[in-house]
Amino acid sequence: MNKSKLKFGTSTEPAPNLLSQLLGKLDSLDLEGSEFPLSLSVATPSVNVWEWLVANEGLPRVVWGDRDSARTMGGVGVADDISVEGKDSYSSAVELCRKTLNGDRRLRYFGGLAFDASAEWPVFGAGRFIIPRITLADGVMTLAVMDPADIHQAKQDLQRIRFEFGDFPNSLPRLISKNYLPNRDGWDARVREALSLIQNEALEKIVLSRQTNLQFESRLNPISLAHELSRTTHDCFVFCFNFGPESSFLGATPERLFYRHGQVLQSEVVAGTRMRGSNVEEDQNLEQDLLDSDKDQREHDIVRKSIRQKLHKFVEQLEVDSQASILKLARKQHLRSNVLGMLKPDVDDGMLLSRLHPTPAVGGYPTENALPEIARIEPFNRGWYAAPVGWIGSDSAHFAVAIRSGWAVADRLSLFSGAGIVRGSRPEAEWEEVENKIQDFLSIFRD
Repeated sequence: MNKSKLKFGTSTEPAPNLLSQLLGKLDSLDLEGSEFPLSLSVATPSVNVWEWLVANEGLPRVVWGDRDSARTMGGVGVADDISVEGKDSYSSAVELCRKTLNGDRRLRYFGGLAFDASAEWPVFGAGRFIIPRITLADGVMTLAVMDPADIHQAKQDLQRIRFEFGDFPNSLPRLISKNYLPNRDGWDARVREALSLIQNEALEKIVLSRQTNLQFESRLNPISLAHELSRTTHDCFVFCFNFGPESSFLGATPERLFYRHGQVLQSEVVAGTRMRGSNVEEDQNLEQDLLDSDKDQREHDIVRKSIRQKLHKFVEQLEVDSQASILKLARKQHLRSNVLGMLKPDVDDGMLLSRLHPTPAVGGYPTENALPEIARIEPFNRGWYAAPVGWIGSDSAHFAVAIRSGWAVADRLSLFSGAGIVRGSRPEAEWEEVENKIQDFLSIFRD
């Protein structure tokens, strides 16, 4: 077995006490004076969110680790579940989420969307958002009750949710095989085809992705894998959506799509990549090489230009960095430009999702030309890869772009990584880039 580095603390909160507190709050509800949904909370300062999630294997689970605050939110069970039917229903689905929350700031919907609404994964669909039955964050467990008729179901769910913690996985299964889709020859041919489209001025940029299929000797524990990603990466959003018993989508992405609080909008451009150096001098040389790269700066400018164009009619004010800075991650460094805007009063999160996704950083430019070519050229279904994932609250929303991600089904894990193809791209360099982008995952399984 490949030894992982999972190191949990010890949760000492008495399990019967937590369960009895939550059941007691349900039993003491004043239904006549209550507005739904209800959020009933108990303090759990000694419960580790990762321990609790691991203990509840077999139940639906979600986790969201914020890149900027290092805050981790975990959820178990399902109190409400909203499916997205297609891109045309983004606004109606988001509006339903917000209407259902009814101003409750302690509850959130967690979920995401498919890259292409016509290409869905089982269980995940074109889009799906859930309110966990219980959410744990900042040392507080919050129970969600959607309406009076939901109280009985909430009590039944509480009996299934585990509040005690036993032995934790101290290893991850051994990797036994790996293959690529497309393989190296297929990749080179597809990059050359993309360059031909750019040469003929059908496109300025197209993002091609590769699927790396891993087979393990036994079933993966998605929460353990997500925890290991959170431990070995930094400056990333860590997420895991374990909606079904055998299927999970997880990853550690550096890229925010947008954060909205009230009318204030934050977004960013992340495009252009180099590896980190093995020492300070090499790292600085790679950083300077990235800043001086005409190819990478042109790729970054395409995304920056697209963000301005897409947000123009939705904002009263918009500020976009004119020069890119460097975002340094554990194994990679990227060009990044910050975006700050003031939204017009009638703009909702569904409009932003429809307008911003997909960015040229994961699709291409012009978008309307790039997307049909991606569907034609790539030999697999992207599913939720490179699509928006995050949460929706009553007065705010936060979405990241699900790159550096994988789809786990039983003992198999499909990793996805992409490279932006522009004039001057070379197939061998782009192959190296997509390989480098999955190293956060692959390093976990190495002895």
